[in-house]
Amino acid sequence: MVAGLVAGCYGNQGKRKLKQARELPLPGQCSRLTGGGSHMGQRFLRGLLVLLLPSSPLRTHHCMLSPESVPPQKKPRSNLMAPPRIGTHNGTFHCDEALACALLRLLPEYQDAEIVRTRDPEKLASCDIVVDVGGEYDPQRHRYDHHQRSFTETMSSLSPGKPWQTKLSSAGLIYLHFGHKLLAQLLGTNEEDSMVGTLYDKAGFRRAMDLVQEEFLQRLDFYQHSWLPARALVEEALAQRFQVDPSGKIVELAKGGCPWKEHLYHLESVLSPPGTIAFVIYTDQAGQWRVQCVPKELHSFQSRLPLPEPWRGLRDEALDQVSGIPGGIFVHASGFIGGHRTREGALSMARATLAQHSVAATNP
Repeated sequence: MVAGLVAGCYGNQGKRKLKQARELPLPGQCSRLTGGGSHMGQRFLRGLLVLLLPSSPLRTHHCMLSPESVPPQKKPRSNLMAPPRIGTHNGTFHCDEALACALLRLLPEYQDAEIVRTRDPEKLASCDIVVDVGGEYDPQRHRYDHHQRSFTETMSSLSPGKPWQTKLSSAGLIYLHFGHKLLAQLLGTNEEDSMVGTLYDKAGFRRAMDLVQEEFLQRLDFYQHSWLPARALVEEALAQRFQVDPSGKIVELAKGGCPWKEHLYHLESVLSPPGTIAFVIYTDQAGQWRVQCVPKELHSFQSRLPLPEPWRGLRDEALDQVSGIPGGIFVHASGFIGGHRTREGALSMARATLAQHSVAATNP
């Protein structure tokens, strides 16, 4: 994915992995990137600094301010308060333009920028900066494409004295023109600081490319081998929910824990008969059982029905005495999850919580 962010080309192994990656129906092919791109850029840069800082004493370097520190171009706007716009291509996305956008969003002038994904020349013309599309490389107008046949620029050709002679990609162009400013921003110093020049040259962007490539491939592997197969497991568990408990509110993941929440919310909306799931039970890596409460919303910390308040924060015998269910292991202080040594015990914890809730609802 990333082995050519600066080079603009991939090794044979990277190409095979990219081909596999592009055939997967990954989420995220949306018309507008949000803050996630910024987080990816932050992880990449922090990882880059961790890799570089311990390796050698800092040497004195003078930053070349002419290509790296080009201020955003002032454009007339109908709404002067509108955020700047970063243009890139639509369709299948690649790490090249995604990282380019993420790097730009780490800069104060672009931190609130709108990402416009299009190939329409008129829409691109209205953008403050354009990366990886448009067929132009013109830093004075903030156009940073590398696909045109006329483009042959390298780090060496654009920054004389630099040794790297591989053709740049869009992310490489952004690093070339904004890298010193970006590193200074992260380090809390100015561009003339020798540390900035040291890190800029030391990177060569190679270690950064490997770092981002590894992260992407790990995420891809998770989606392919965990997230996608989990849907079938959740679907089967929902179909069997009345065999687990007559209420239909307890789901059992027979093959252990998996990334179930996103699938459950989606599949729950089309349940027949309609219903709302309160608990999911499954085995953990030690072969013991967990009872987990379904959150009110996908990323919420509030449960639809938390485990009883008197159980919360208790463990082992103390939990057994209060719950009346021998074999308990723990209940989290917030009540969102508990553990038991057996399936029947975990199921009993869920059933007891449902029963207490039913009594409370009947006798307010």
